[in-house]
Amino acid sequence: MSRINNYFSFSRGEKRGVVILFSIIILLIIGIQFADYFNVNKITDFSEFENAINQFEKEQNSKLKSEKTPVKVALFNFNPNTISDSEWVKLGFKEWQIKTINNYKTKGGYWKSKNDVAKIYGLDSNHFEQLKPYILLPDEMEDKPTDFFKKESEPIYFDFNPNTITKAEWKKLGFADWQIKAIFKYKTKGGKWNTKADVSKIYGLEESKYIKLKPYILLPDKTEQPNSTKKEKNYTQKVNVNTATAKDLLYLKGINSEKYASIIIKYRNSLGGFIKKEQLKEVWNLSEETYLGFEHQIDLGIVKPVLLNINTDEIKDLTKHPYIDWKTGNAIIKYRKANGNYNTIEDIKKIHLISSETYLKIAPYLTVR
Repeated sequence: MSRINNYFSFSRGEKRGVVILFSIIILLIIGIQFADYFNVNKITDFSEFENAINQFEKEQNSKLKSEKTPVKVALFNFNPNTISDSEWVKLGFKEWQIKTINNYKTKGGYWKSKNDVAKIYGLDSNHFEQLKPYILLPDEMEDKPTDFFKKESEPIYFDFNPNTITKAEWKKLGFADWQIKAIFKYKTKGGKWNTKADVSKIYGLEESKYIKLKPYILLPDKTEQPNSTKKEKNYTQKVNVNTATAKDLLYLKGINSEKYASIIIKYRNSLGGFIKKEQLKEVWNLSEETYLGFEHQIDLGIVKPVLLNINTDEIKDLTKHPYIDWKTGNAIIKYRKANGNYNTIEDIKKIHLISSETYLKIAPYLTVR
């Protein structure tokens, strides 16, 4: 029995340890109950962070407002393909935008219509709407249906000499790229066409197509045989180039066919009449040598050119004149719409695109009546 008691009895030191242990446990239990009374709730100050957020929101709101507000720019008629960096700046473009524009142009890029300009990187819609009326480009390119199996576009016929026209002009006449390549290869080897019939031998030229081209070929039907007995004309007769018919123009030295004389008349009609004889140098394919040969025969008569009314004529009327291209004609119309009718012809000098040289050429053909 005493042996069992030995297991359940404690020495004085062990009893003291048990008391201390229980005391610690009791203190911990009491401490947990009152711990909340000793906690200090420290409040974190978020005011600085909130101020930073508010400032950021204000900046964003002001940025959005500025983007919606139209950009104040110096407005003038312009072609985006030709204007300088300083003119882009006047139009409200930033330096980084101009750099992007120039990179695009150096890679062969250009703008064909007003809607193309809207795609400039960083150009917002409000800014574009400001610029749009002043862009000297059509509103949009005419959409032409593409057909994979269609070999060539519809030809545009005009009087031509196959020995002198360019690749682009061959293209307008409806010739395929491979045909044009063959034509110029033939020419580089010294080949030329002397008669209309020679043209029909161009490789790949169908007979039906040749028949359509034939009236426009500025070559004789047959090669003229030299006639030693043919008398040389006496080119002394004066010819009024403003009233002359095709036959009358044959009296001018160097004008040897009515076909070419009709080209002179066609140009005269497009001008509205010659106001000085030097304008004959502008006729297609008329060389300086030929002009000097008949210069002394030219008579202008009473000069009364057909006039264009810049207060009433539309773009299609103005651009029929050889001195007025689409850009110039459109600028004249835009200025009229913005400022009202012209009071004098000299008012067109105020238009940015019209240089002094252009003004001197077109002024005699304009009126404001």
